Parts: sequence; C-alpha cells; structure tokens
Amino acid sequence: MNRIKQISVFVALLTILSLGSVYGQAEQLEFTLEQARTYAVEHSYSTRKAVLDQAMAEKKLKETTAIGLPQISATADFKNFLEIPTSLAPDFTNPSSGELVPIQFGTDYNVGGTLQLNQLLFNGSYIVGLQAAKVYRDMSEKMVIKSEREIKDEVTIAYGNAIISRENYETLKGNKEYLEKTLTETQALYQSGFAKEQDVDQLRILVQTAAIEFNRADRLREISDNLLKFKMGIPSSTTIILTDSLDKIVNYGNDSSIVDQSFDVNAHIDYKIALNNQDLQQLNFKNTKVAFLPTLNGFFQYQQNYQFNDLSLKSEYWFPTSVWGLQMNIPIFSSGQRWYAMQQADLDWQKSQIDTRQAEEGLMVEFLTKKSEYQFAIDQYKNSKDNLELVQKVVNKETVKYQEGMSSSLNLANAQIQFFQIQGAYIQSIMQMINARSAMDRILSNY
Repeated sequence: MNRIKQISVFVALLTILSLGSVYGQAEQLEFTLEQARTYAVEHSYSTRKAVLDQAMAEKKLKETTAIGLPQISATADFKNFLEIPTSLAPDFTNPSSGELVPIQFGTDYNVGGTLQLNQLLFNGSYIVGLQAAKVYRDMSEKMVIKSEREIKDEVTIAYGNAIISRENYETLKGNKEYLEKTLTETQALYQSGFAKEQDVDQLRILVQTAAIEFNRADRLREISDNLLKFKMGIPSSTTIILTDSLDKIVNYGNDSSIVDQSFDVNAHIDYKIALNNQDLQQLNFKNTKVAFLPTLNGFFQYQQNYQFNDLSLKSEYWFPTSVWGLQMNIPIFSSGQRWYAMQQADLDWQKSQIDTRQAEEGLMVEFLTKKSEYQFAIDQYKNSKDNLELVQKVVNKETVKYQEGMSSSLNLANAQIQFFQIQGAYIQSIMQMINARSAMDRILSNY
C-alpha cells in the first residue's frame, strides 16, 4: 500500500513539474523582426481596435440595409372598464323633443391584439444612406490597413532600438570590465612604486564614468524591451528573445537600393482614405438634395378584438379588422432650411476635394523628404562607423603606450572619453538609419 502511495506521489510531482515547465515556456517568446511585425499586426492594441471598428462598420451596413426591409410589429392590450363610458344621444322615444339622454356603450372587458407590417417603398435618404454605409465600410477596411502599416513601422523602430540597446549594453559592459582590470593593475603598480597616484585617480574617474554609462545602458535596455512588448501587445511580465543580430538590423537599415523605388501616391493608404472621405462628403451633399423628394410607405394591419362582460374569451365575441394602405409625405416648405443645409454640404464636398489634392501633394513632399533623410542617415552611419574604428585604434594604442610607460594616464583618459562620445554617436546613427529606412518602407507602402 505504501508503494502505491509513493508511486502516486511521484506521478503527481511529475505532472506538476511538467505543467510548470509548460507554463514557464508560455511566458517566453522568440521573434525575428519579421515575426515581431506579424505578431503585432494580430495582437497590438491599435490593430485590434481597428478590426473591431471594421466589424462595427459591417454591422452598420446591415443595420442600414434592414431599414428598407419589411418591419413587423405586434401589440396587445387588455381593458377592464370599472365604469363603462357614457355618451349623449337623441331621445329616440321622443325625437321631436330635441332632448339628449345619456347612453352607455361597451362591455366590461376588451382584449385586443394587432399585427402590423410596414414596408418602405421609396425614400431618397435611405438609398443615399445605404451608399454611404458601403463607403464607410470600405473606409474602415482601409483604416485596418493603415493601422497595420503603422504598427509595423513602430515595431520595426522599437525592435531595432531593443537590439541596439542590448549591443550597447554588452559593449559598455566590456569597456567597464576592461577599465576595472586596468585600474586594478595600476593600483598594484602604484603600491610597488612603478606608477603615479595621479594615474590611479585618472583611471578611477574613467571607471566611474564607465559605470555610469553602463548603468544607463542597462536601464535603456529594459525600457526598450518594455516599449517593444507594449507595441506588440505583449504583457510586460513576458520575456521576449530577439533572434535577429545587430548586423541583420544594420543590413536592413543600410540598403540604399530602396531610394530607387518609385513612389505611387495612388497606392498610399492615406490618399485612399482621403478619396473615401471625399466620396462620403459627396453622398452627404446628395442626401441634402433628396430631402426635397417625397417619401412613400406601405402598411398592412390585422387586428382582433374581444368584447364581452366576462373573460370567457369565446370565439363568437372576437371581432377581426384588417386594413392596408399607402402613406406619402411631401416636403413643401421649410423656410429655406433644407436649401441652406444643401449649400453647406456642397461646401463641405468642395473642401474634401481640396483635402484630397492636399493629401496628394503632401505625400509627394513627404516622400522626397523621407528619401533625403534616409540618404543622409546612411552617410551619417558610415561616417560614425569609420570614426568608431579609428577611435578604437587610438584607445588600443594609448592603452599599450600607457602600460609600457610611454604615455600618461591623462592621454588614456582623454582617448577613452572620446571613445564614449563617438560610440554614442555611432549608436545614435544606427537608430536614425533604421528609423529612416522604416519611414521609407511606410511612405512607399512596402508594409
């Protein structure tokens, strides 16, 4: 019996450990840049809301369509007359007298039920409204595309910043450890009488500066990771592993062939949305014009009424009524209200045409601007890279010369400070290049 219990406990522990392993793995996600973009399109807050807006637009179209379909309603009522209504009628027993006598008509109980069918036959606003609902649905679909392109742009920038922050962290960590080692060695030389106290102090300043830069890089690494997770719609408690290397990110940014890609304003989602808005304003103008037209509705009504002095509900006391008909409403005079509303809608339509033209020209200017900024970012990156390689050589030479006693600690400190500055400029140039490349992809509708 004890053996069976031990086996049961062992199996239970294995189950718990396996479940813990599964849940632990669920809290860790790996992404390349392309995988991060794809994930964000489905899970980011902005794209999820855009998809819901699209679904709402689809439901709105169906709601508007249903207005022109048959509408059926039913009513029921029950009345118990505690006092039957009294009316005055001529005295039939003595008509020549001209006297009126009170007479009660009705029964103690009235029960009724009505079934009514209404059908819209003609309404200009309904026709225009149906067209507007379709255009609004099309616009909501374009807003989803716009949201997807925007989130891809944002994730690209955030992913690049996260990779750069991690690489910067590792570089500064190596610098810090190297300076700490040099300081330890110099302190030992100073204690042996082979180095000056000034050398120790200068190196101690460098180590403290390197520690500050390292701590800043550590915080930026965490901030960039959290920002990327937020953009992708991932909880901040989840660990993400970025599998693309810095070289791959740099190669993505340093691709000057993209400047040869032609710009098609008709493919840009902002221009398409501007055209949609122009169509909506045109339909709004059309809607004010059809307000001058009559509307026509048809109806059919069937009714059953029970009338008697008790609630036996016998069939001989039920009395049916049915009727059908047409109703036309003709607008005649509104003191100019409809006329001025139509003029305002016409002006809004004209403004939307100007907005479309402005969007077209603005996008062309934006393309030329982004193209120029991207070319400048590539040049700046190449210069920063060359400067970093040069300053690294200077630091290495100064370190060797210092260790051999051929250079002072001040020269080494100046070289190291210059390295920190140029390395910061190099990191910044990579970020700017990736941002500029992503902006090119977005303006060229590559996302």
